[in-house]
Amino acid sequence: MPQRKSVQKHKSDEVQGEGSWVEITAVKVAEIKLIRKLSADPEYDDFEGGIQLLTRHIKDWNWVNDEGEPLPTPKADPTVVDELTDEESKFLVNLLVGEPKN
Repeated sequence: MPQRKSVQKHKSDEVQGEGSWVEITAVKVAEIKLIRKLSADPEYDDFEGGIQLLTRHIKDWNWVNDEGEPLPTPKADPTVVDELTDEESKFLVNLLVGEPKN
């Protein structure tokens, strides 16, 4: 029987070390349409829009900060994304809107 796989768990070893993972919910077409429409506005901040997308779609993770302490999920504490490195944020955005994998 078909079942939508809207929550996917991904290894994140390349940015958070061995055994790390992140669960994300799928981005909907309506969200992509809205982002594309907003991107046409010169006042729209693409980076800020990407951060908002992250906070909505990261369901869970086992990520840690520089001291090895667990990071709260963005849904629990949206300000946690300010603590991510550039590589970590790029990794997450690519998971959300990157090229589909077979």
